[in-house]
Amino acid sequence: MRPLLLLLLLLLAAQPVAAQTEVTQLDTLTVELWPDYDRPAMLVLLTGTLPASATLPATVTIPLPAGAEVNAVARFNDVDVLVTDVEWTQADGEMTLTTPARSFHVEYYSPYVSSDNEVTYGFTWTAGLEIAGVAAVVQQPVAATDITIVPAPSGSVTRADGLRYHQIDPRPVAAGEPFTVDVTYTVDTPVLSAPSVTPAGTATPAATATAATGGGILGDLSPWWLLLIPAALALLVGAWALGRRTGSGRARKPRPNRAARPGATRPNGEGAARFCHHCGQPAQAGDVFCRKCGTRLKQ
Repeated sequence: MRPLLLLLLLLLAAQPVAAQTEVTQLDTLTVELWPDYDRPAMLVLLTGTLPASATLPATVTIPLPAGAEVNAVARFNDVDVLVTDVEWTQADGEMTLTTPARSFHVEYYSPYVSSDNEVTYGFTWTAGLEIAGVAAVVQQPVAATDITIVPAPSGSVTRADGLRYHQIDPRPVAAGEPFTVDVTYTVDTPVLSAPSVTPAGTATPAATATAATGGGILGDLSPWWLLLIPAALALLVGAWALGRRTGSGRARKPRPNRAARPGATRPNGEGAARFCHHCGQPAQAGDVFCRKCGTRLKQ
């Protein structure tokens, strides 16, 4: 048994072990700041790419601000789909993650400062990573009446979601060098930018407009009336359709009167009563046509 155990240990020791290397450089880092998107906070999205020379799986350490609430940690696959197979830990204002690919994606919520109608947020990145190019994108809240971004964006675009995105050109950042973006904007009504999402206790613009106009034609009707009106209309339509069917039917043919008329006999003198085969009118002896409807009588 002892030689067999030694052989098994040697085989296990010969298996290759995936080494994890600490990355000290990034090719690119994109910082996206989405204030008041789906909650009253700053949603921060970080997307980084590793150098082609990085040994995978690779470990990256990035800074996290105080009060950050991690929402997602993932990486992009070959067809740019996020895959959540990235291991990570969080401690002492930093996140350490291990990615099996040349990319990583981190999302977290961070509190901002709000005073009256003005909101301010300062993003700061200071890490022991040398980055060839750091770019930033700031999403303008749907309710913002004005917005100020430092450093000044080089341009802005409206994406398919209808929101405005301000772009800050990429620049190299050395290890230990801070990269900052300051955002200030004003809101009159706290409405979130995500579709169909509003802060609790606040009215959507559509609801505010309805209240201002008195609720429209049906604004003062109770929910019971809203249910009864369609039911009454359905009954009226049904009655109208039934009336049309009854009125448009063909007149029913009168049932022949089978009672023999006194003295009425067939031409052959048999004494059996004759009747019009069309309307049922009794016929007298010798009649060729019905005295009522004029139909030629059957002999």
